[in-house]
Amino acid sequence: KVFGSVLYAVRQKLGGEKAEHFMDLAKTRYEKNLVEDVKCVLRVLVLYLPLPVWWALFDQTGSRWTFQATRMNGEIGSTTIKPDQMQVINPLLILFLIPVFDSVVYPVFAKFGMLVKPLQRMTVGGLLTASSFFISGFLELEMMKTYAKLPTADISHIYAINSLPCNVTVQLERSGHIEEFSVAGLSSFVKYEINPGEYTAKIETSSSCLPNILNIRTAETKIMAVESNVTSLLISTRGETILPTSLQLPEEPEKDDGSNGRIRIVQDVGFLTEENVVQLVGPKEYNVTLSKGELVTQTEYMKIDIGEYKVMLGEGELGEFTIKQGGVYQILLAKNPDTNILSVSQYVLTVPNSIHILWLIPQYFVITVGEIMFSVTGLEFSYSQAPESMKSVLQAAWLLTVAFGNIIVIIVAEAKAFNQAGEFFMFAILMIIDMGLFAWLAWRYTPREQRDKDIKMEPTGIVNEKFKDTE
Repeated sequence: KVFGSVLYAVRQKLGGEKAEHFMDLAKTRYEKNLVEDVKCVLRVLVLYLPLPVWWALFDQTGSRWTFQATRMNGEIGSTTIKPDQMQVINPLLILFLIPVFDSVVYPVFAKFGMLVKPLQRMTVGGLLTASSFFISGFLELEMMKTYAKLPTADISHIYAINSLPCNVTVQLERSGHIEEFSVAGLSSFVKYEINPGEYTAKIETSSSCLPNILNIRTAETKIMAVESNVTSLLISTRGETILPTSLQLPEEPEKDDGSNGRIRIVQDVGFLTEENVVQLVGPKEYNVTLSKGELVTQTEYMKIDIGEYKVMLGEGELGEFTIKQGGVYQILLAKNPDTNILSVSQYVLTVPNSIHILWLIPQYFVITVGEIMFSVTGLEFSYSQAPESMKSVLQAAWLLTVAFGNIIVIIVAEAKAFNQAGEFFMFAILMIIDMGLFAWLAWRYTPREQRDKDIKMEPTGIVNEKFKDTE
């Protein structure tokens, strides 16, 4: 009946009929009380127009903000906070803050004539929600410094791994153009923004490097820099000679989208006559198979729980390494050039997460305060303004605004017009504009109580002529 009365009134209005309120045109077919109730609902629904934007922001606490948490360090002592566990902050703060607002915050502001009316509270709550996204945007800018740097189209990166205990100099030569960089001993280095193509990699180390072992301290090899890929160059020794090797598999610097790290095992022990299984023993156990028949082999990247691991080959322990949240590592199995003993070395491709996950608490606190002032107050206001027969209709309309808010998020995400920080700032600015519209609609709105006082009551019923006023 609600939708039928509205559609009928609209058709009558479009047909040229006139009335003080267009819904009055439906009184010729529908009950007067129903039409009056629908008019009350429509006045409230006008205030619902800006609500989808608020839901577009709030619902990102379970999506974008959780994804943001995956790029943060959740370690607290011996335990680790999982990214999705941060969502528990919101309900806990709700349980704590609602009584505080009802008994302390609202009464204190009321003494100064502030935050008295529900629509005022909702406007301030929306602005606080916008503030929480400014906070998350600035946090994202800091986190971007620790993100993996991926080569864009028409660009390649070279990842050099130096297994020698001394510095080496690398020259990449192509068509007369030379790119030069150095790699510290037992470390790695990424040369960014290399033009794709085949290069001649010339490697050189000083005479003080392994003086009792190396006789040939310069060498070169061909390396293919592939567009939009990271190509690796392993620098090791073979007998008395320094040996550069261009590795076949491209590197994958992207961080894990959970609370794990990622590793690839590289073996540089010479030709293997049979497959070998290496055990990684730590918080979990992993078995990794090393392929036979290759001088240097690489495994595919694998996710691995954070923590300390021992590398076991058979009954022997080769060494240890540590995985931190968000880090991407190369685990090199190679013979130590000094001792000729098989050992383990760890190299970083992408630095682990360094900003702690607890830095999310300020934005969760602010948006929870915004939720109390906007969502909780909004529901209370809607119920107080709705006729008894229309409360379920308003509840359905409220839930419908949630759906439209999620559609806004999908449209923005699919457009891919911003990076993550820019997207947060965009939503914050959109929310401020949206609250400007809401404030204007609230200023025009006449509350139900005031509207009822302004309506002139018409006498109805039968006059009792025998009634006498004895006062």
